[in-house]
Amino acid sequence: HAVLNPYCQVDFRSKLWVCPFCLNRNHFPSHYAENISESNLPAELIPQYATCEYELPSVPPAGPPAFLFCVDTCSVAEELAELADSLQQAINLLPDDALVGLITFGTNVQVHELGFGGIPKTYVLRGNKEYAPGKIGELLGCNANVAYAAQNAQQHQQQHGGPPGTNPQQPNGAGAGAGGPAADVLERFLLPVSECSMTLESILDDLRKDPWPVPADKRVARCTGSALSVATGLMDLAIPRRGGRVMLFTGGPCTSGPGTIVGRLKTETMRSHADLVKNAEPLHGPACDFYASLAHRNRGGKNQGTGKTSAGANPSTAATHAVDVFACSLDQVGMLEMGELIEATGGLMVLGDSFGQSVFKESLCRVFKRFDDDVPQDGGQLQMAFGATLEVLTSREFKVSGAIGPLASLNKNSANVSDIEVGKGGTNAWSLGGIDPATTVAVYFDITKKGDSPLPEGKRRYIQFLTRYQHANGRTRLRATTLCGPWYNVSQQQQEAPSSLGGQGPPRDSNTPVKFSFDQEAAAVLMTRLAVQRTETEDPADVLRWVDRSLIRLCSKFADYQPDNPSSFRLAPQFSLFPQFLFHLRRSQFLQLFNSSPDEAAYYRYVLSM
Repeated sequence: HAVLNPYCQVDFRSKLWVCPFCLNRNHFPSHYAENISESNLPAELIPQYATCEYELPSVPPAGPPAFLFCVDTCSVAEELAELADSLQQAINLLPDDALVGLITFGTNVQVHELGFGGIPKTYVLRGNKEYAPGKIGELLGCNANVAYAAQNAQQHQQQHGGPPGTNPQQPNGAGAGAGGPAADVLERFLLPVSECSMTLESILDDLRKDPWPVPADKRVARCTGSALSVATGLMDLAIPRRGGRVMLFTGGPCTSGPGTIVGRLKTETMRSHADLVKNAEPLHGPACDFYASLAHRNRGGKNQGTGKTSAGANPSTAATHAVDVFACSLDQVGMLEMGELIEATGGLMVLGDSFGQSVFKESLCRVFKRFDDDVPQDGGQLQMAFGATLEVLTSREFKVSGAIGPLASLNKNSANVSDIEVGKGGTNAWSLGGIDPATTVAVYFDITKKGDSPLPEGKRRYIQFLTRYQHANGRTRLRATTLCGPWYNVSQQQQEAPSSLGGQGPPRDSNTPVKFSFDQEAAAVLMTRLAVQRTETEDPADVLRWVDRSLIRLCSKFADYQPDNPSSFRLAPQFSLFPQFLFHLRRSQFLQLFNSSPDEAAYYRYVLSM
């Protein structure tokens, strides 16, 4: 449903407003209807406030966000020391009430219990298998603690004759797992920064290289896939609807367990662009399927390796946990395979050579950037949000073809969804996962009424973007942005007029509003994203030819020229830079694969879509 906006028709006598999208009549809320008049309008009806943001009191606060650090210990000691120092700085940037946890991995996965006092306590899980959230709770003793707490309470009632909770050693009846596995995880593995910062910094100070021996002819056993499986499963088990980030720090490729992209023998080479084109890399497909299954697991999405929707799936659920990958290595680490996991959850992708580089340190600090203290309501809060969704509503003259960016489809097939799909199409709603003030999405539309059936004069078009997200303070907000603009009908005379200066009469479309309202910077971004998206299913050479043809069609329609006279070619100032943008696009790393690895190509293309 659309939200009240400045372009609604208002009946002040009957206290009704007519939606410009569905044309339905709606009653104002009681607190609006009591005071509304032509001279006393709510902010939503004032044209200057095309964007309004609401905090939804009907949704209970989810609580502060959680950050689960997933650290690769297969790197050399110097790299681990640099990484530990950066993580300690990052912890100091977190709010005191933010939850934090730590997982380290090498040959096996180690889950650190931060709530255990006295000595460091770690649970070691095998690194050659995938773990579901329920299995993780069982292996970490969370389910066992629930059963133990129930048994302990029953024994206490039999022995003391009173209700559980009267034992002075257990005030308020808070047993080890009184609140279930989720509460047990929050008491042991995900704790507020104010309660575990000293323990966490002590663990990071003692961080050591993975002790398992590595033969000279083999790579280290790095179970990146299993570690991500445990990390996402732990978050899904403890805080399924609270915002959080799984932050992976890795220094090499996954060589063990699910998600493996290369074997341990050094005689096996890393996959290249040529291998991917020839389908000569047997590990690439299974790795992509595995990471895609992690992306859709907490949304009730696809089963691993099948692409089918699981039983009880809810495709309308947004991803509340973003997965960030910070890779610092001279070798490839599997960014290409993890791309869908990062994109579907709205995560970040950082690629560098060393954890000591400034690009890594500065990127990590920027993740925890906060609003200035003088910003109303948001002052001092983290500049990030979670569980974001985007819904696009349009008037009846055009429909939504799709969107390109860090998002996943919510499979909402409404009346304003076009049959022509661009990017992630077939829906007018998407899950954005984690977002920040710099997140951008490209939305593409399809006009339903073509030139043979012109629109009435004065007809206007309406678009409304509804962005719902969980703020860093745990509150749910809804932001509504409504845009309006005129339609332009090409007259029959202009359609029949020649398009060059060599014919009779004025050049076609020489003074149309379309020409003077053309935004070449925005058009270049939309073309670039569309071209990069087509490289996923088409040969780059075919994409380059499509870019050339698109530029030729644009120039033939809007340029002034004389046939067979190149020096007469002229473009209006609104178009003058567009050919240069496409010239550099053809030679950029976004479309050209020369001198770049598959991981670098995936990184550049993802950064472009953010």
